[in-house]
Amino acid sequence: MLELQPARRPRIVVAGANSPTGRLLLLLLRDSGVHATALVRTPATLVADEVISNWTGNPRSADVIANADAVVLLTGVVGADDWSAYESGMVGTARRIAQAIGARGTRVVYFSSLLADAASDNWYLKAKGMAEQVLRQLSGSVIFRLGPVVRGSPQPLPFEQALLQQAPDAPVVLYGDEGRTSRPINLGDVATVAESAALGVGRPGIYELGGPEEHSLAQLVKLANGAEVTIRTASLQALASPILQRTVRDLLARISAPRDAQAMAATAAEFGLRLTPLSLAWPLDAVEA
Repeated sequence: MLELQPARRPRIVVAGANSPTGRLLLLLLRDSGVHATALVRTPATLVADEVISNWTGNPRSADVIANADAVVLLTGVVGADDWSAYESGMVGTARRIAQAIGARGTRVVYFSSLLADAASDNWYLKAKGMAEQVLRQLSGSVIFRLGPVVRGSPQPLPFEQALLQQAPDAPVVLYGDEGRTSRPINLGDVATVAESAALGVGRPGIYELGGPEEHSLAQLVKLANGAEVTIRTASLQALASPILQRTVRDLLARISAPRDAQAMAATAAEFGLRLTPLSLAWPLDAVEA
């Protein structure tokens, strides 16, 4: 009697797997029945078939990447005080992935920024742009350019924290133009589109993606806090540290929305994504005194 062989499980590698997106993605991959390998810098307990720590210095990581059906690269650096941290943590990791894949057509999923630019004076945006340059050389790469990502309470992400009133009657300080618009995307949607792309949905290429609603920064402050709050605008030069001026707060000052809302909607449809409205994550819980 002919015995049926069990179907081979797709093998997906998640680099930066202990990030908020990575942890959620691993749960989705578990439910999809794939073989998931988590690459992390420091040991962590994760929902994965294998966890490889110190992955950038561990020869085992190159082997699993080379034999993977897909790789999702989630490594990132924000707020570091020197360029070398961005170069090694974002550009260097992209190079390691590309080197391990070589000429294979492996699907590689990467989340970049709407403002990624290898020539930017913002270290984060510069590193994103340089990582894109590396990964675009791979025939199977899928690059999603995102704006701010939100999760809601009880663990709001940095963008959300910047919009939240820090004390009763305290103003929310915005750097740059409070009228700049953005389409924040839900963390769950980011993990969902990562899973879809890793499983082969959609075509290789570069895509812009955001949430279903576009609001100004001032409107986002109101939505995040659930009420009208006082807003004070300031220039980046008001920051005490010129390093921060080039990084975290600078990102908020440069915030933007996808250039083509129709193309963004088409991208969501191509990857089977139903975008989550902000109302399911906001308003946020007030900051505890």
